[in-house]
Amino acid sequence: MKKINIIVIIVVINFIFQTSLYNYLDIFGLIPNISLIFVVIFAMMTNGIKGGAIGIITGMLYDIMLYDVFGVYTLIYFIIGSVIGSFSEDVNRENYILYSIATMLATLFFHVLLYILLFFLKYNVENIGYIVKNILLQMVFNTVVSIFVLKFVVYLFDKFSVK
Repeated sequence: MKKINIIVIIVVINFIFQTSLYNYLDIFGLIPNISLIFVVIFAMMTNGIKGGAIGIITGMLYDIMLYDVFGVYTLIYFIIGSVIGSFSEDVNRENYILYSIATMLATLFFHVLLYILLFFLKYNVENIGYIVKNILLQMVFNTVVSIFVLKFVVYLFDKFSVK
């Protein structure tokens, strides 16, 4: 129970930072998607059900506060959290490279699924060829940042004696 409470607090605080302070971390016109990184990390540290719940909480925060159509981000984060969480029981959770690879694949999946959903919802989306460069840069950026975020999460869990 203590672990879930800390995870929810981290997700909410990160959402506040993601929507306000992280805009100043702009590198090459990209902002790291720390919320996605937290969903990946927490899904790998738990299981598919808790990973899906973390994805729903994160996605609902985005849908409620920021976007016009409710459910798009909730669906995407839910799928990412539940799929990664269901595979997390079969992998070595101590291997930081797996977290980075999962973050890279989740970032790609996030952007592709977001593009497809917005396209079918008849939103004005850019040509996919134009945004591929940004998606690749975002994948690299999130992959590198995920290592530091993971070290921060491990530090917090050690500090609060969470298993």
